[in-house]
Amino acid sequence: MLFTRSVEHSWRYAQAFPLYARLPWRAAYRLAAWQSNYFYQKHAQTRELIRAQMQQVFTEASTEQMDTWVHDYFCMVEQEALDTWFLDQPSMPEIVQLSGFEGVQTARASGQKVLLSTGHFGRFWMAGAAMRQAGQTIGTITRDGGATNRHGLHPAEYRYRLWKLQRLQRVLAGPFLVEGEDLRPLYKELNKHLITLLFDVSYNETLRGSVTVPFLNGTISVPTGIYKIAKKTKAVVAPFYMQDSGSGAVVAEFSQLLDPHNYNDEEFMSLLATQLESRIRARPGQWWLWEALPLLRRQ
Repeated sequence: MLFTRSVEHSWRYAQAFPLYARLPWRAAYRLAAWQSNYFYQKHAQTRELIRAQMQQVFTEASTEQMDTWVHDYFCMVEQEALDTWFLDQPSMPEIVQLSGFEGVQTARASGQKVLLSTGHFGRFWMAGAAMRQAGQTIGTITRDGGATNRHGLHPAEYRYRLWKLQRLQRVLAGPFLVEGEDLRPLYKELNKHLITLLFDVSYNETLRGSVTVPFLNGTISVPTGIYKIAKKTKAVVAPFYMQDSGSGAVVAEFSQLLDPHNYNDEEFMSLLATQLESRIRARPGQWWLWEALPLLRRQ
């Protein structure tokens, strides 16, 4: 979504981030934050679209608050891109920590299948690297990774995303399935791996099986795939969300495990939406999908 047509991708991915990754991690993330100021100024249209969506939700927010949140957004984007170079570095335990992950580990130790759930919030891939260091293997379903550039990304962005997914799959050691392809292997993989699903991916049209749930002063339409897969496979769902310090360090905070058999599909997705909304309200600049909010609201 953001920066997909920008020629700056070449120097970001080919020169800037590889150079930063040679530095101590705190210095590297400070440089990524400093770099975000350039993109904040450069991408005025994106900046104002995000600001407009935030303003509709936070109607009482001051101009200064809005500026802080939008700067936070651009900083998060740059630091998340830099994360790809740090996924397998020795400094990873200093950069990302897990909070409340013990429930997931206990469930897996007892043979329980676990689906991880999160939104496009913060630097969520970093949670996977930390979980891997804790002894778990993690897979996911991704919209990227196909053999062709079917989403029309800038060529440099497309190459970077393929490389990023290769690194993630190598580090996380679980299956990476591509949305739209045969997903039946996912059911078998749940016996061996934690599988992460994002429930707030935007679509061009409302999918069959979606439900409408309250969200950010309105409603959004979300697919119920997480609920259906968990119920069919007798898995519990472990929601997690990223807490970002702004200095490069993050914490993956895990909520209580959810049994889908205790809810219907609308109740379950409403609960996930409520959890995500509470994080967005606490740190608006950490949510990736401000530009896509009108699509999410489409009925």
